[in-house]
Amino acid sequence: MKTMTIRSVDPELDRIIKSKASKENLSVNHWVVKTLRHATGTDKKPLFKKHDDLDSLAGGWNDKETESFLKSISIFEEIDEEIWK
Repeated sequence: MKTMTIRSVDPELDRIIKSKASKENLSVNHWVVKTLRHATGTDKKPLFKKHDDLDSLAGGWNDKETESFLKSISIFEEIDEEIWK
């Protein structure tokens, strides 16, 4: 881990940082690192939680089942010309 020194922290900023760290029950160092990670976007968690509970269903059809399904939905591929006039 690297160490950084931040210069020119005025008394008001020092007070605010210490106050915010205290409210979150964190050390000043931990609060500053957490805040920097948030500001730089390096703390982002994935947007979507990974689910694998349906994996057993994916690609689980045999050829006959696939053909039956495609046949049953083929009507949705037909365009009704009367609707589009």
